[in-house]
Amino acid sequence: MNGRALPAIAVIMPVYNRASVVERAIRSVLAQSFTDFELIVVDDGSKDDTVQVIEAIKDPRLKLYRQPANAGSNAARNRGIGEARAPLLAFLDSDDAYLPDKLGFVVRAFADRPEIDVLLDSFTKEFPPGDPRKPVPRLNPVINSTPEFVRALFNRQLWKATPAISIRRSTAIQAGLFDETLKRRQDFDFLIRAADAGRCASTDQITWTKTWMPGAISDDLRTFAGATIELCRRHPVYFDNPEYRPGLARDVTRHFARLLKAGRLRDAVNDARKLRRQFSAGGLARLIAEGSREMLSRKGARQTSASVEAADQSFG
Repeated sequence: MNGRALPAIAVIMPVYNRASVVERAIRSVLAQSFTDFELIVVDDGSKDDTVQVIEAIKDPRLKLYRQPANAGSNAARNRGIGEARAPLLAFLDSDDAYLPDKLGFVVRAFADRPEIDVLLDSFTKEFPPGDPRKPVPRLNPVINSTPEFVRALFNRQLWKATPAISIRRSTAIQAGLFDETLKRRQDFDFLIRAADAGRCASTDQITWTKTWMPGAISDDLRTFAGATIELCRRHPVYFDNPEYRPGLARDVTRHFARLLKAGRLRDAVNDARKLRRQFSAGGLARLIAEGSREMLSRKGARQTSASVEAADQSFG
């Protein structure tokens, strides 16, 4: 390393055809209050002006690597991990942005708590210009034990977008890096394996902003069944463990409710066939029954809360 000290933390950013937004993401890293970092941007075979936009930004902490061909964001992240020198890793997607103290908070958290290997922080979900919706905070619970973290992860009680993850590089390697065959839920899969490799914690500290964009993979109902099946094949405990199954049941039930609400009966039937092959007819029926009970319970709780609030306002 030519005698130079290693940076404290590396930021890994995959990018593909993001010429219009990538500079904002990069500038949010370069403007950090904590300055001892390396920013590794991996271009995944962009066809637009993404590379030219990145090369025009002059900062010695910014390093651009180019994949020989488009291989997906997970492959790009793994390339970035391989190129990183820092012992800590953070991630950023090219259409999101860090708040100014993101890296400072992460580095201090790992320094103050050397026993942890993985930290999941919180963020604000924002919408594109012209969208009337207001920003929504996505606050994670404060968790300090790995078993509790894993239960919350499977039960979908954690906001687990990849830029919320910070991890020791050695732990990421031990966990097996990101699965390059997954197109969806790669963050979920990665965290499950990271929890086997190291000690996990989560925090309600908001350190970055996520920009919702129409057409996001997570909103594509067509990919749900395949992604869910692949996740359960890799991690059978998601269905087999009754402590973890409520999250899966809620997910599956909500998926079918969304399809039916959209009038997509044929898609609902096709997805039911796929999921039945994975879980059996009885297993799928149990998931939907469990998920329906929980959704009705939550709906009732919200209605009761709203009624109590209305009464308080009327008689207050």
